[in-house]
Amino acid sequence: MQAYLTLGNEKYFHAAKNGFDFVAAQSFATGGWGPDETLRAPGSDAIAESLNKTHNSFETPCGAYAHFKLTRYLLRVTRNARYGDSMERVMYNTILGAKPLEADGRTFYYSDYNFDGRKVYSNHGWPCCSGTFPQIAADYRISGYFREPHGVYVNLYIPSSLGWRQDSAEVALRQTGNYPEDSDIQLELTLSQPKEFALNLRIPEWAETASVSVNGKKVSGPVTPGTFTELRREWKTGDRVELELPLKLRLEPLDSRHADLVAALSGPLVLFAIREKEPSGLTRRQLLAAKKTGTSRWQTETAAGQVTLRPFTAIEEERYSTYLRVS
Repeated sequence: MQAYLTLGNEKYFHAAKNGFDFVAAQSFATGGWGPDETLRAPGSDAIAESLNKTHNSFETPCGAYAHFKLTRYLLRVTRNARYGDSMERVMYNTILGAKPLEADGRTFYYSDYNFDGRKVYSNHGWPCCSGTFPQIAADYRISGYFREPHGVYVNLYIPSSLGWRQDSAEVALRQTGNYPEDSDIQLELTLSQPKEFALNLRIPEWAETASVSVNGKKVSGPVTPGTFTELRREWKTGDRVELELPLKLRLEPLDSRHADLVAALSGPLVLFAIREKEPSGLTRRQLLAAKKTGTSRWQTETAAGQVTLRPFTAIEEERYSTYLRVS
């Protein structure tokens, strides 16, 4: 991507884009990829077999750092919301759930997507992930928003503030909300003087009934999943934008060859089954009927008993399963 930005030769852009597509085709629902740090052939049984054969599913700090860099470059060049969606998945389902970096250099190395998964530290002192862990954390601030002459792109929905100069106006944007636990996101603007520009909001591909309101009035134009919705108007201090991304539960198969192995998702969050033994006799209907029973906690009833689901950030020492076999 640096070669493309410097030289303008399209072959460098295509190399980066094709690399992303190749990785995406073999990714887990979390956005992670490369069990045992090895790329696997898309369309083979290798990814499914890894759920039994290894606990080293995704090299989390290093992989997330690389993933953020590549998606950030591709998003910068293409303005394709697909890359923002991918970045968001990796953020919530891998690196934000990592065990904290220890003073002696021990670090969380692998996310474990095994049917009997658990969170552990690397048994090495100061492995490569000890270096990329703080780097990916530092990168959150340069991945949330993107700037262009005619306005800004809001990529990540995290409580934050942004300041920039739009022509002669000083502009400040403050973002609040409890997404992805809740579906509502608020953006409030403060300007030194009224100014026209575009505010572009990423609408995730899964957000089929997303809606946008400005100062309490629902926007009449299309809010299309998998794109950026442009709000172009003259903005002034106190203007408020509200974005609703309904968090409907859905199931994603591991791949087309293993449609009976599914991950449950709410918005960008993969919901991991907390387990002492592998849940048996599960149906798709039972998983889709899971109800939120508290902060970062979903539950569903099955013939074999209750199944509890939690996002990666809410798992500590519990054993869990990323994928469930359903009928």
